[in-house]
Amino acid sequence: DDWNPDTDDLRKKITDKSVAILVINPNNPTGSVYNEKTLKEIVDIAGEFGLPIISDEIYDQLTYDEKQISMVRIAGDVPVIGFNGVSKVYLAPGWRVGYTYFHDTNGELDPLYDAMMRQSRVRICLNTTAQIASIAALQSDGSHLIETMSRMRTRRDLIYKRLNEIDSISTKLPEAAFYIMPKIDLRGRWTNDTEFVKDVLKETGVVFVPGSGFGEEHGAGHFRSVFLPPPEMIDEAMNRLEGFMTKHR
Repeated sequence: DDWNPDTDDLRKKITDKSVAILVINPNNPTGSVYNEKTLKEIVDIAGEFGLPIISDEIYDQLTYDEKQISMVRIAGDVPVIGFNGVSKVYLAPGWRVGYTYFHDTNGELDPLYDAMMRQSRVRICLNTTAQIASIAALQSDGSHLIETMSRMRTRRDLIYKRLNEIDSISTKLPEAAFYIMPKIDLRGRWTNDTEFVKDVLKETGVVFVPGSGFGEEHGAGHFRSVFLPPPEMIDEAMNRLEGFMTKHR
């Protein structure tokens, strides 16, 4: 219900073909921030099965209330490969700058680390200006986020309120990032969420992403929306969606 992973289900899905556990926290597409209990359970499962954790933390500072807990803080001896970048937190998506860190107290990932270091020496790196600017961003105090998160909170609260006021749509309040993942009561009016999203686009011009595109098991019957546009644009989109739902009630 809160978009935290079901760790019992995770354990059941591990097979002899599993090579790692992927954790996206804060999460895209749901906007959830995983609690410490869930993260510790994931670490325990990874340790039990001898699997490293791949931790996508690109939205780590874009939280509204509860702060994100980096996997490396609670991983102990479990190896972690972490991913982050400047695209989201530092508002520079066009630069495509990312980085990787390794938490590997026992050297279990040495072969992978060595291979990545050799690869990094190949001349495929980004331009010098982007590298220098990214260093400056990462060393900054992050004060730009105060205004950024204030604007995003206003947009988040608006779209959350509007969506929950629309018949047959319900949603959880995002805890991070700029995505919201509402549930749609299809009731036989549409075959699936993809058909619903296509019909909304065709009739209203409002674009959503089918939830099933993020995985049938948990995403089906949902759709993802981004709430980065100005409040007046969000309001207009919600007006159109509300009119669409009223028409197809």
